[in-house]
Amino acid sequence: MLENNFQPPYFAVIFSSKLSDNTAGYDRMSKKMNELAKKQPGFLGIETARSELGITVSYWKSLESIEKWRANTQHQEAISKGIKQWYSDFSVRVCKVLR
Repeated sequence: MLENNFQPPYFAVIFSSKLSDNTAGYDRMSKKMNELAKKQPGFLGIETARSELGITVSYWKSLESIEKWRANTQHQEAISKGIKQWYSDFSVRVCKVLR
């Protein structure tokens, strides 16, 4: 189901990635991070798709809630592992959704 029932303005974090050849543990960590994000104050929803390019869009009430999620210790560990092992390339974009 597509996430489209939020009242603007809100924020979207768009994470685009290409996986490396070493993805051991990636699926488990991805599920863990999705579950953890859902428990964070200000979290609204998430959409994800993966083929050759993976795109995950998470939706948040405020920039402050995004910053707190980014600073979460478990999330920081996942980011570090992703940079070192799982991703051959990635980008993160933060956008304000007006409609």
